Amino acid sequence: MIQFDEPAFNVYMDEVKRWGIDTLHRAIQGLKCTTCVHICYGYGIQANIDWKRTLGAEWRQYEEIFPALAKSRIDQVSLECINSRIPVELLRLLKGKDVLVGVIDVATNRVETPQEVAEVIQRALKYVPARHFYACTNCGMAPMDREVALKKLQALVAGTELAKKKLRGKGRK
Repeated sequence: MIQFDEPAFNVYMDEVKRWGIDTLHRAIQGLKCTTCVHICYGYGIQANIDWKRTLGAEWRQYEEIFPALAKSRIDQVSLECINSRIPVELLRLLKGKDVLVGVIDVATNRVETPQEVAEVIQRALKYVPARHFYACTNCGMAPMDREVALKKLQALVAGTELAKKKLRGKGRK
Protein backbone atom coordinates (compact mmCIF):
# COMPACT_ATOMS: atom_id res chain seq x y z
CA MET A 1 0.00 0.00 0.00
CA ILE A 2 1.14 3.52 -0.75
CA GLN A 3 -0.52 6.49 0.91
CA PHE A 4 -0.10 10.01 -0.41
CA ASP A 5 -0.46 12.75 2.19
CA GLU A 6 -2.26 15.72 0.69
CA PRO A 7 -2.46 18.86 2.84
CA ALA A 8 -3.91 21.09 0.11
CA PHE A 9 -7.00 19.13 -0.98
CA ASN A 10 -9.00 20.75 1.82
CA VAL A 11 -8.11 24.28 0.74
CA TYR A 12 -7.83 24.49 -3.05
CA MET A 13 -11.11 22.98 -4.22
CA ASP A 14 -10.98 24.22 -7.79
CA GLU A 15 -7.40 23.01 -8.22
CA VAL A 16 -8.31 19.56 -6.91
CA LYS A 17 -10.90 19.25 -9.64
CA ARG A 18 -8.80 20.95 -12.33
CA TRP A 19 -5.50 19.13 -11.85
CA GLY A 20 -5.20 17.56 -8.37
CA ILE A 21 -6.91 14.28 -9.26
CA ASP A 22 -4.89 14.03 -12.48
CA THR A 23 -1.73 14.53 -10.44
CA LEU A 24 -2.71 11.65 -8.15
CA HIS A 25 -3.35 9.52 -11.22
CA ARG A 26 0.15 10.29 -12.49
CA ALA A 27 1.59 9.41 -9.08
CA ILE A 28 -0.11 5.98 -9.04
CA GLN A 29 0.61 5.19 -12.68
CA GLY A 30 2.06 1.70 -12.97
CA LEU A 31 1.59 0.82 -9.30
CA LYS A 32 0.24 -2.63 -8.56
CA CYS A 33 -0.54 -2.01 -4.87
CA THR A 34 -3.43 -0.39 -3.02
CA THR A 35 -3.30 3.40 -3.24
CA CYS A 36 -4.63 5.88 -0.72
CA VAL A 37 -4.80 9.64 -0.35
CA HIS A 38 -4.82 11.12 3.15
CA ILE A 39 -6.36 14.57 3.31
CA CYS A 40 -4.54 16.23 6.17
CA TYR A 41 -5.38 19.37 8.10
CA GLY A 42 -1.84 19.76 9.45
CA TYR A 43 -0.70 19.74 13.05
CA GLY A 44 1.46 22.00 15.15
CA ILE A 45 1.66 24.71 12.52
CA GLN A 46 0.19 27.92 13.88
CA ALA A 47 -1.04 29.04 10.44
CA ASN A 48 -3.07 25.81 10.15
CA ILE A 49 -4.42 26.11 13.68
CA ASP A 50 -5.49 29.70 13.00
CA TRP A 51 -7.00 28.77 9.63
CA LYS A 52 -9.09 25.94 11.16
CA ARG A 53 -10.64 28.45 13.56
CA THR A 54 -12.04 30.36 10.57
CA LEU A 55 -13.88 27.37 9.10
CA GLY A 56 -16.95 27.61 11.29
CA ALA A 57 -18.99 24.88 12.92
CA GLU A 58 -18.87 22.52 9.90
CA TRP A 59 -16.07 21.87 7.44
CA ARG A 60 -18.21 21.37 4.34
CA GLN A 61 -15.57 22.01 1.68
CA TYR A 62 -15.25 18.27 1.13
CA GLU A 63 -18.64 18.34 -0.60
CA GLU A 64 -16.81 19.86 -3.55
CA ILE A 65 -14.03 17.28 -3.86
CA PHE A 66 -15.47 13.98 -2.61
CA PRO A 67 -17.39 13.32 -5.84
CA ALA A 68 -14.17 13.79 -7.84
CA LEU A 69 -12.27 11.48 -5.47
CA ALA A 70 -15.08 8.90 -5.75
CA LYS A 71 -14.59 8.88 -9.53
CA SER A 72 -10.80 8.73 -9.28
CA ARG A 73 -8.56 5.67 -9.62
CA ILE A 74 -7.32 6.04 -6.02
CA ASP A 75 -8.44 3.00 -4.01
CA GLN A 76 -8.79 4.59 -0.58
CA VAL A 77 -9.40 7.98 1.03
CA SER A 78 -8.14 8.68 4.56
CA LEU A 79 -9.79 11.42 6.61
CA GLU A 80 -9.51 13.02 10.01
CA CYS A 81 -12.84 12.51 11.70
CA ILE A 82 -12.56 12.53 15.49
CA ASN A 83 -12.56 16.08 16.84
CA SER A 84 -12.81 17.55 13.36
CA ARG A 85 -15.85 19.38 12.12
CA ILE A 86 -16.31 17.35 8.96
CA PRO A 87 -20.01 16.43 8.76
CA VAL A 88 -19.94 12.63 8.86
CA GLU A 89 -22.76 12.37 6.32
CA LEU A 90 -20.36 13.66 3.64
CA LEU A 91 -18.64 10.26 3.72
CA ARG A 92 -21.52 8.96 1.57
CA LEU A 93 -20.04 11.02 -1.30
CA LEU A 94 -17.07 8.61 -1.39
CA LYS A 95 -19.28 5.76 -2.61
CA GLY A 96 -17.23 2.84 -3.89
CA LYS A 97 -14.01 3.86 -2.13
CA ASP A 98 -12.46 2.34 0.93
CA VAL A 99 -12.65 5.04 3.60
CA LEU A 100 -10.08 5.24 6.38
CA VAL A 101 -11.78 7.10 9.20
CA GLY A 102 -9.57 8.80 11.77
CA VAL A 103 -10.90 7.83 15.20
CA ILE A 104 -7.79 8.83 17.17
CA ASP A 105 -6.79 12.50 17.54
CA VAL A 106 -3.03 12.91 17.19
CA ALA A 107 -3.15 16.62 18.04
CA THR A 108 -3.58 15.90 21.76
CA ASN A 109 -1.99 13.62 24.33
CA ARG A 110 -5.40 12.85 25.82
CA VAL A 111 -6.14 9.19 25.18
CA GLU A 112 -9.57 8.49 23.75
CA THR A 113 -11.82 6.02 25.49
CA PRO A 114 -12.92 2.91 23.63
CA GLN A 115 -16.48 4.29 23.83
CA GLU A 116 -15.44 7.51 22.04
CA VAL A 117 -13.74 5.51 19.31
CA ALA A 118 -16.76 3.21 18.95
CA GLU A 119 -19.11 6.19 18.66
CA VAL A 120 -17.13 7.68 15.76
CA ILE A 121 -17.05 4.29 14.06
CA GLN A 122 -20.80 3.79 14.49
CA ARG A 123 -21.59 7.26 13.11
CA ALA A 124 -19.34 6.72 10.08
CA LEU A 125 -20.78 3.27 9.35
CA LYS A 126 -24.14 4.90 8.68
CA TYR A 127 -22.55 6.33 5.50
CA VAL A 128 -19.77 3.88 4.61
CA PRO A 129 -20.46 0.17 4.05
CA ALA A 130 -18.53 -1.99 6.55
CA ARG A 131 -16.64 -3.72 3.71
CA HIS A 132 -15.20 -0.32 2.73
CA PHE A 133 -14.52 0.94 6.27
CA TYR A 134 -11.20 1.10 8.13
CA ALA A 135 -10.66 2.72 11.54
CA CYS A 136 -7.33 4.53 11.86
CA THR A 137 -5.64 7.52 13.44
CA ASN A 138 -6.34 11.04 12.19
CA CYS A 139 -2.75 11.39 11.01
CA GLY A 140 0.74 10.12 11.81
CA MET A 141 1.87 9.60 15.38
CA ALA A 142 5.64 9.97 14.91
CA PRO A 143 6.03 13.19 16.95
CA MET A 144 3.96 11.80 19.80
CA ASP A 145 5.37 10.36 23.03
CA ARG A 146 5.70 6.60 22.51
CA GLU A 147 3.70 5.66 25.62
CA VAL A 148 0.84 7.98 24.67
CA ALA A 149 0.87 6.63 21.11
CA LEU A 150 0.69 3.04 22.37
CA LYS A 151 -2.23 3.86 24.66
CA LYS A 152 -4.03 5.58 21.77
CA LEU A 153 -3.50 2.53 19.56
CA GLN A 154 -4.86 0.32 22.34
CA ALA A 155 -7.94 2.58 22.48
CA LEU A 156 -8.32 2.24 18.71
CA VAL A 157 -8.30 -1.57 18.97
CA ALA A 158 -10.60 -1.66 22.00
CA GLY A 159 -12.99 0.86 20.44
CA THR A 160 -13.09 -1.09 17.18
CA GLU A 161 -13.90 -4.28 19.08
CA LEU A 162 -16.61 -2.48 21.04
CA ALA A 163 -18.15 -1.12 17.83
CA LYS A 164 -18.09 -4.60 16.27
CA LYS A 165 -19.81 -6.05 19.34
CA LYS A 166 -22.52 -3.37 19.24
CA LEU A 167 -23.05 -3.88 15.52
CA ARG A 168 -23.33 -7.67 15.94
CA GLY A 169 -25.99 -7.01 18.55
CA LYS A 170 -27.92 -5.05 15.91
CA GLY A 171 -27.58 -7.85 13.37
CA ARG A 172 -24.81 -6.19 11.29
CA LYS A 173 -21.34 -7.60 10.65
